[in-house]
Amino acid sequence: MKSFSQSQIFLSLFFALLCTLFSLDVHAQSDKVTISRRHVAVKTVLNDIESQTHYLFIYGQEVNVSRKVTVNVKNQPVSKVLHQLFSGQSVKYSTKGDHIVLSVVSAKSSLEVGQGTRAGSSSGKIVKASGLVLDAEGEPIIGATIKRPGASTGTITDVDGHFTIDVPEGSTLQISYIGYEDREVRASANMNITLKSNVENLNEVVVVGYGTQKKVDLTGAVSSVKMDDVLGNRPISSVSEALQGAIPGLQVTSTSGIPGKGMSFNIRGVNSINTGSPLVLVDNVEMDVNMLDPNDIESVTVLKDAASSAIYGARAAFGVILITTKKGNKESAFHLNYSNNFAFSDATNVPKKATPLQTVQAYKDQGVISCSTGQDVDTWLELLKDYQNNPNAYPNGYVDVNGLRYSLAETDLFADMMETGFKQSHNVSASGGGKHISYRIGIGYVNQDGILYSDKDSFKRSNVSSFINADITSWLNAQLDVKYARSKSSMPYTTASYGIWGAAVAFPSYFPTGEMELGGETLPINTPRNFIRLASTNSNVKNDTRIFGKITLTPIKDFHIIGEYTFNYKTLETSTFDKKFEYIHGAQFRKEQSVSNSKFEHSQGNTDYNALNIYANYNKSFRNHNFGVTAGFNQESNNYSYNMAYRTDMINEELPSLSQATGAYYTTDSYSRYTVRGLFYRITYDYQGKYLFETNGRNDGSSKFPSKKRFGFFPSISAGWRVSEEKFMEWSKVALSNLKLRISWGNIGNQSISAYAYIPGMSSYQANWVVDGLTQTTLSSPKLVSNSFTWEKVSTLDFGVDLGFFKNCLNIVFDWYNRKTKGMLAPGMELPSVLGADAPLQNAANLGSKGWELSLSWDDHVGEVGYHFGFNIYDSKTKITKYNNETGLIGNGIYRKGMYLGEIWGYETDRLYAVDDFNDDGSLKDGIAKVEGYNPNPGDILYVDQDGNGIINKGILTTSNPGDRKIIGNNTRRYQFGVNGGVDWRGISFSFILQGVGKRDLWLMNELTYPIYDRWSTLYSNQLDYWTKTNTDSFFPRIYENSEGNTVANTQVQTRYLKNGAYLSVKNITLSYMFPHSLINKLGVNKLSIFFSGENLFTFDHLPKGVDAERVVTDDLGARGFSYPYMRQFSFGINLTL
Repeated sequence: MKSFSQSQIFLSLFFALLCTLFSLDVHAQSDKVTISRRHVAVKTVLNDIESQTHYLFIYGQEVNVSRKVTVNVKNQPVSKVLHQLFSGQSVKYSTKGDHIVLSVVSAKSSLEVGQGTRAGSSSGKIVKASGLVLDAEGEPIIGATIKRPGASTGTITDVDGHFTIDVPEGSTLQISYIGYEDREVRASANMNITLKSNVENLNEVVVVGYGTQKKVDLTGAVSSVKMDDVLGNRPISSVSEALQGAIPGLQVTSTSGIPGKGMSFNIRGVNSINTGSPLVLVDNVEMDVNMLDPNDIESVTVLKDAASSAIYGARAAFGVILITTKKGNKESAFHLNYSNNFAFSDATNVPKKATPLQTVQAYKDQGVISCSTGQDVDTWLELLKDYQNNPNAYPNGYVDVNGLRYSLAETDLFADMMETGFKQSHNVSASGGGKHISYRIGIGYVNQDGILYSDKDSFKRSNVSSFINADITSWLNAQLDVKYARSKSSMPYTTASYGIWGAAVAFPSYFPTGEMELGGETLPINTPRNFIRLASTNSNVKNDTRIFGKITLTPIKDFHIIGEYTFNYKTLETSTFDKKFEYIHGAQFRKEQSVSNSKFEHSQGNTDYNALNIYANYNKSFRNHNFGVTAGFNQESNNYSYNMAYRTDMINEELPSLSQATGAYYTTDSYSRYTVRGLFYRITYDYQGKYLFETNGRNDGSSKFPSKKRFGFFPSISAGWRVSEEKFMEWSKVALSNLKLRISWGNIGNQSISAYAYIPGMSSYQANWVVDGLTQTTLSSPKLVSNSFTWEKVSTLDFGVDLGFFKNCLNIVFDWYNRKTKGMLAPGMELPSVLGADAPLQNAANLGSKGWELSLSWDDHVGEVGYHFGFNIYDSKTKITKYNNETGLIGNGIYRKGMYLGEIWGYETDRLYAVDDFNDDGSLKDGIAKVEGYNPNPGDILYVDQDGNGIINKGILTTSNPGDRKIIGNNTRRYQFGVNGGVDWRGISFSFILQGVGKRDLWLMNELTYPIYDRWSTLYSNQLDYWTKTNTDSFFPRIYENSEGNTVANTQVQTRYLKNGAYLSVKNITLSYMFPHSLINKLGVNKLSIFFSGENLFTFDHLPKGVDAERVVTDDLGARGFSYPYMRQFSFGINLTL
């Protein structure tokens, strides 16, 4: 490659600048500027124009340049900016060479002379129209022009956004301001008018890797949202909750409704059969997103394809989520903001058990004569029927017969263990800035008590953030951002009698509550409520401190050198105490202990993370050519340490402590460290903003791989064509605002493996032999490890189209992608069994994913009514294209070439066996199949005999011989979608958010989906349709005593009980009101709004009560099919700005 000296480079830059100056002189009338200022003096805007052009302004003292204005323009002519600045003012301007002269002319009436009753008026009567002009955020717009259409003069809004104008009665008023779309309204008094930003003029800026780009110039698959738009006034405390259904291709899931429970992200489906998740960066550096206060976030950008995320290299194989926090603005007034949110919550989806009568009837239908505790079933049924007709005859809710207790009253253990939860959050922030400095300070607090009885299920979090940005000199800028967060979550904990949730699910509806006397001693019954009361509380305390410093040097115009350093220190301290207490078993009627030995466990994990970024940006425009270059260096290190100890037998159960115990002592610890180092670049080019090109790349190294396999180069390339800007598309301008075609390809590495996977590790353990009366500690044999494995490589081809119609009121984005992952770590070729070890991991497997995404949005207004609507949907399928499974084995966690991830193998259900299927001696008639190893009865499940041999079995568990099984479904979430919308009128706003999945199959076999699933289970109200001699056309088969008999054969994976996992969730509905500025301004308040909101209101699905479609990740639904449910929340609060 040809090399260039430093002098040659600077000479080239000087020549380019010289040519640019000459071109400016020749094309003086077409000079364009980019300005973004809020509430600044006219003089500041004039200074901005001078700094970006060769013009100088000349004006006298009579010209008011102290007037406050707001300007948002991107690449607009100077003449247009000046027209908006002085429209409606008694100021004119003229150009003389390199100077623009401002002068004052005689004032004219705001009502044009001779207008009379021109178009837009219905009479000659003159009336006074007045109102307030606001932007989309409710901020007053200063200097907006108000006039009648076609008139040359009018008036402008004052510093508070107010205006008054005399016009003929019935006139139409036109409101305009640079950077906003014009609006026309019928003139009246006390109007509230909101102007919508003109996206085409503003060229919205989107955060990308190590920089920003105009949205219109993006060539990769990038989606971005403003946090205020998706958060709104919702009663949520995590970023992840706010993003559910907001961005196409971004899947946000959770397995529990526990207060403070984190959620997981996935971008565009499965990338690898190994673990991994998207890279989440906060202001360009990794951070635990669950510790962030959503109110401190400005925007969230998702980089979905390899072209846009390649600049992050090895960490970006699963996509990148870029979070930008709020910061102060220079030359902005001081603002103090306060908001709160008070929410009340209850469980959204709680199962309903069968009544005691239905439950005992099921015992009889099972063939039970006498229960395990001696109760006669027939006697019990008669007592229950009598209790149903005459409950007053049994005031205690039970009766003793022959020394046996028969429970009669119906109880609800779920309702008994739950109550209304309460959550409050408060946020205060102060921001502002001068000419050379800006700042922002934020404080947030969340306190949530869950829905369990007592206050033992809770989550608390405090956030403090401070940011300062200062221009040290004209070429040196410094920033400091410090964030601290502390959270504490707690839950009641016991392993007694199935635990809290296991007891709630398993115990029947006649299970007694409260206390019981036994042997002269009164003790609590083992109900979930009593377990919560008696159990100790485990706690998790997190501390997260982050210090971020940034220095920007600008040695020459458009060239920035940036240095960033981050130090992040995190701790997680966990305490768990399994307390010993006594209770009476409410079904067995005996005294029990929760545990034989109480146990206290304490652990602490510490992480210190260091990140250094040094990079430079250079952007240059020459005539119609626009160039951008970013190049830099990144290094990050992560050090983790963990210590855990537990001890049994507390001296005092109320004061658990390691030192105050007498039992066995156990300790362990672990340490890990990994480092990432890389060089990266991005080059962008466009011609006339129509033909776009971008390439990204990174040479990355990770300590997680063998020394000779640590580095890899990961490039990407993308291009775009703004077809709408071509001359041959002029005919379409009436409707078409934007048409851009995109194509991208990129290749990224994946380092999501353990820190020392390439090192043969040995662990210590207690051997089974004894020497001198003591057991001996020894080491395990090291596993086989390949010294040649390296990165998994993920390549993505993406085609996209962006469409905008009707001045971008309607926007459509569509992407199709084909992603291939090669060299996934998996066991290599099989080794001889005599070796006695598993095959080492090698880069031996591949997969491919294909998918698409579609998003539509409409944002417009009719008169004073504004409205918006958004819809997004996405889908993908993933297929294994290479895997070492020559025999085609089938099973959970077993992969093979050609399989689609998520596939469900099972039997095709034919029907239930009928009485006519059997001979008089009970044997099956010829031609009717049975499950191998079982002799069916009428009412059992009959499966389709796929191979026709009369025996239903799984063959040899291979694709060539699967027996009678076949692929009956797939548990991958398909057609995931989100819907949002709203309307606003004169400060009143209504909004809604929906989210769901269009197609998904689920195999769920547990207490909530099958009647009396095992000997410890009970019956639920949705499980009453089981087979009996009088109910042969049932949904469920016959049920057996203690779930024995043919229960195993009846509960095989099959089509009959395959669930439809599609759902639609109403995530949020909010109603708010913003008080008129004219009213609150007198109180010194800039903005005030109140709101009422509902979160997680309804879910429409096809699943049994208690099974939450949104929460189901696998067949493991927690304790016996049900655990802490999602919460429905109703909230209210205020937002105040001073």
